[in-house]
Amino acid sequence: MSQTHEAVNPIHPSMVDKLDPEFVKLYDRHVANTPNKPIDLAKLRENYDKIYSYGTASYPTIQNIEEITFASFDGADIKLRIYRPNGTNLNEKLPVHIDFHGGGGGLGSLNTEEHILCHYVELAKIVIVDVDYRLVPDYKFPTYIKDCFEATKYVYENSDKLGFNNESLSIGGVSVGGNIAFIVSHLCRDAKIPLVLCLAGTPQVDDVEPYYLTADSPYESSRECEFAPTLNWARITFFDKLKWQHLSKDPEKRSEELKEIGWFKSVMNAPDFSNLPKTVVVTAGCDPMRDEGEAYACKLIQNGNEVVFKRYPGVPHPFMHMDASLLKASDYIRYTAHQLVLAHKTE
Repeated sequence: MSQTHEAVNPIHPSMVDKLDPEFVKLYDRHVANTPNKPIDLAKLRENYDKIYSYGTASYPTIQNIEEITFASFDGADIKLRIYRPNGTNLNEKLPVHIDFHGGGGGLGSLNTEEHILCHYVELAKIVIVDVDYRLVPDYKFPTYIKDCFEATKYVYENSDKLGFNNESLSIGGVSVGGNIAFIVSHLCRDAKIPLVLCLAGTPQVDDVEPYYLTADSPYESSRECEFAPTLNWARITFFDKLKWQHLSKDPEKRSEELKEIGWFKSVMNAPDFSNLPKTVVVTAGCDPMRDEGEAYACKLIQNGNEVVFKRYPGVPHPFMHMDASLLKASDYIRYTAHQLVLAHKTE
């Protein structure tokens, strides 16, 4: 698949004054002069885990890492990467946090957020389980959501043999990983799987498929940040199209397929917002998805749930990957790690 859209280029004039000068300096030095070219999904996947390496700082070395597989809802083997704190007694049942990586549902791997997860292990002294869920369009939506729920269920039900404390279980992710975490938190409540926390960084929430232009979106940030660097409206719609490639062209059959997908299409339409776990929502000021993440946080609060919310002004969607240069990125890692400490009571 190859498609042309605004991928990388100099920061759009509408965004320059809104952005943190440190980010502008970093972007101009490493990205702004890279020529635009057609997007090829295979090449994008190949390079995705290194796409922000120009801004990523060194991170702790975790010595105890293993990979296992489990059978997902359809019998497919899904890989889990397990990080345990250095010096851990393998017989000690530790709190566990399950991560769903970002990448729009069509990109990403177990290496995408490795640097952040290693910080979590070191700072919060908990086990991290990262899920290698299947991507669109290779696997039809909502396969990746089902994989992540099944992973959560597997960890909960097999905690004894894995060496985890399933009474101290949390989930989370960045970008689409935040969206997955929101949906999985609803599913866990219904399945009576107790969670101590749902942690979402710059989460994707809205379904943009009905919107042709940013003017059609109910969220001001879509218009305000239409030309934001690193994630703009063109890129959002590109990834959204990947999600719906499997839908039938026949209107009647398409309607049936969408009915089967149901509220997974937009977590804002979930049927029940009561009794959800404590949720941390972190947004970025220069992210087109900013307002939808904040709208979800508000809906949680309106339905009586505990929410911790923080917005980092002047930074774009994937800012947490740029902790070598951005103080807000390193603060994000420490802040979210502290939320894990509080939730798992590991201080």
